[in-house]
Amino acid sequence: MSCNDTPCTVEARQGVSVLYRGRYLFSRYEPQKPLQKTLETFTILPESLVLCLSPVLPFTVDLIREKIEKEAIPGCFILCAETDPVLYDFYIKQKQNSSPPNTPIQHSPVQKSGEKSISCPDAVCPDAAVLFKKEEEIARLLDGEDFSPRYSGSPLPPIGFFRRVLVLEASGAAAMYADFYKALFSYAQNSIAVFWKNRMTLVRLGRLFSRNVLKNAARIEARSASSVPLIPASLNRPILVAGAGPSLDALIPFIKRYAQKLYIIAVDAAFRPLYDKGIRPDALVTVESQVISQRSLIGARRSGIPIIADMCARSANLRITEGSLSFFISEYAKLPLLERIKKALPGLPVFPPLGSVGLAAVETALFLRAEGTSVFTCGLDFSYPAGVSHCKESPSQKEGHASSGRLMPAGNPASAFRDGAFFIEGKGGTHLACDPALHSYAELFSARYKNAANIYDLSLSGAKTGLPFLTEKEAGGLIEREAGRLPERAADCPAEIGAASVKREDSVKAFYIEEKKRLYTLRAALTGESPLSTEALKALLEECSYLYIHFPDGHRGASLSQSFLNRVRSEIDIFIKDTEGATSLASLDG
Repeated sequence: MSCNDTPCTVEARQGVSVLYRGRYLFSRYEPQKPLQKTLETFTILPESLVLCLSPVLPFTVDLIREKIEKEAIPGCFILCAETDPVLYDFYIKQKQNSSPPNTPIQHSPVQKSGEKSISCPDAVCPDAAVLFKKEEEIARLLDGEDFSPRYSGSPLPPIGFFRRVLVLEASGAAAMYADFYKALFSYAQNSIAVFWKNRMTLVRLGRLFSRNVLKNAARIEARSASSVPLIPASLNRPILVAGAGPSLDALIPFIKRYAQKLYIIAVDAAFRPLYDKGIRPDALVTVESQVISQRSLIGARRSGIPIIADMCARSANLRITEGSLSFFISEYAKLPLLERIKKALPGLPVFPPLGSVGLAAVETALFLRAEGTSVFTCGLDFSYPAGVSHCKESPSQKEGHASSGRLMPAGNPASAFRDGAFFIEGKGGTHLACDPALHSYAELFSARYKNAANIYDLSLSGAKTGLPFLTEKEAGGLIEREAGRLPERAADCPAEIGAASVKREDSVKAFYIEEKKRLYTLRAALTGESPLSTEALKALLEECSYLYIHFPDGHRGASLSQSFLNRVRSEIDIFIKDTEGATSLASLDG
């Protein structure tokens, strides 16, 4: 085979170069010198994932490791990324034939964030090589997915081990796949940034999430007549998902015209804008865990409107409408508690932690719709004109009008010019205010739903969602064709549902008994009343990780240090009270 088909080593003036596809991947004179020069001015910070693009020869990794060890930079990991299978096999073969100056220290297997801590040795910086077929695969790798046999080297630490991603082009082959590696770096950087953003959210709200989950699980029982499971592919009516963005106002007449032929799923903040115009949503979706979310449901008391809620949602809000209640669970962290709940409640829909109630509403619609059924979205703007952040009659708009006066007009123009805000080009070339959170939701929305079948955008304004746009006339024609084509909901067998509910009630009761037992055992161990061995204590702490997931260092897992145990001890009584009270629905009023 020629050097066009397979890499060939070529003797250089000082060392060895590689010829592949008619080009030299290293200098023909001093192969190591370009990378050495780059590393002289390259700053590597502690706790960095060093992305070495297309290493080809082992000396590239050795030079990077030499710099890290010489400067005693702690917590780094060298990840060699390759997308050419031929070059990947060539690198692995060259590495096996070479004699590395240091023997890598083996780590424990890849760990999920928040499960077990892992440390990078100071003496030797570990490395690994991965063959990537798609750019987004690096995000799955960082999240702990197994990539064998395309992964060779030391196991990768959990994503919470890294603070940043640094990138180095190790050979000329990196330029051959420049766009691929640029996207690969972007995915890696975004994954780590999202992890730390989520960590900040967990530090602030992690305890509240876990408390709400423990309270809400008790509501899913057979004796609670209002508890209704979500049944996949059960809706044959066209579904409309309504957000509370400014674009909703223009579509109110359209929604009112077709309300009887649509199944309307509204985010909680869109309840009043629709209800005040004579439109009764078929279901409200809520995910907010804090008390401020209750303002969205002002006027909804005893309306009987069904609520579809995240298990993390504020428990008190879920009883306001006195309608049926359905749950899904979003995995806000990798917790054994959530696994136990999923086991106790088989069939409970599991959604990814999307962060936005609008995305959760779309996810719910796609879960419920029957095959071939259309989903329409409106009011999911993820941006706003300066001064108008939500549609009319929304809580923020009403509060703005209520507090306005001669010296303080209605509206909130300051929100478009606060720190971090910026303007984007929206639909139709309009310029709209946005912020990093809204922008990330818009990008996630586009990435997740733009390729989904039969989902359409009806809003003329707002951030670009990637969905096909339908005019009111086009949407109306589609609704007319689909409405009444099939029964609204597939027939269910009452006997089967009743039997499943009784079984689920028993599972929920067993779940709470076991959870209280864990907490009492852990409290007795920490108070010295009934000590446990080191191994047993560590295992029990990991089972009850919701007690410390909100600690600033909670993602590193359980620690047996006295300061850590003292902090855990202060949390136990709060959760014991929640588990004891949760089994009685009457005790869930706060």
